[in-house]
Amino acid sequence: MQAYVEALADLFYPQWCIACEERASDVLCRACFDALPQIGGPTCDRCGLPTAFATPVCERCKNVDFGFESARAPLRYEGVGKEIVHALKYHGYTRLVEKLAAPLLSEALRGTAPFDAVVPVPLHRARLRKRGFNQAALLARGVAGQINAGVSDTLQVVRNTRDQVELSAAERRANVAGAFVAKARTRGRLLLVDDVLTTGATLGACADALVRDGGAAEVHAVTLCRTC
Repeated sequence: MQAYVEALADLFYPQWCIACEERASDVLCRACFDALPQIGGPTCDRCGLPTAFATPVCERCKNVDFGFESARAPLRYEGVGKEIVHALKYHGYTRLVEKLAAPLLSEALRGTAPFDAVVPVPLHRARLRKRGFNQAALLARGVAGQINAGVSDTLQVVRNTRDQVELSAAERRANVAGAFVAKARTRGRLLLVDDVLTTGATLGACADALVRDGGAAEVHAVTLCRTC
């Protein structure tokens, strides 16, 4: 009987939830979907952090030079949100971009003005060879399809950097300073895409390159998750 039940489950639920690894009819089971750590309003217009009331600049970002004009993210980097990023980044579960991530990113951008191009944060060629894909590029293409914008791969990494995980905010900024260049002109209002925003150091270095080398008028950022 158990084998019969499992066979039926495989027929109707032929995949596993990427968060809890239980059988599911989609990339997340209903319980994990309901547990998504969504960032609700109000938030800071500049850095995207949750705030007590809507504000153009919050106390945590008012003295920080990000390089980008604004940042948004649909999820906190915790719980199911963290599991989603790990499933994509470390396990190559790319199907979740179309099924889950792209719609979430598009929703986070609701109400924003149109963008002239969507630009992914690049990976150094050594990391790209090791991983086989750039998760930011997949997210960029996914959200570009949702908002009807083109994708520009103008950014490139000109030197390898240390892993940022154990670094302080100041160390992160120093680590990525000058690590990116824009290899072509990409003017107008650009949307920079990555998987997680922590201190904003990497996104800020990329935004600086897009303005300095690419001639961008404005750079805004969106990530799937952010630390809060």
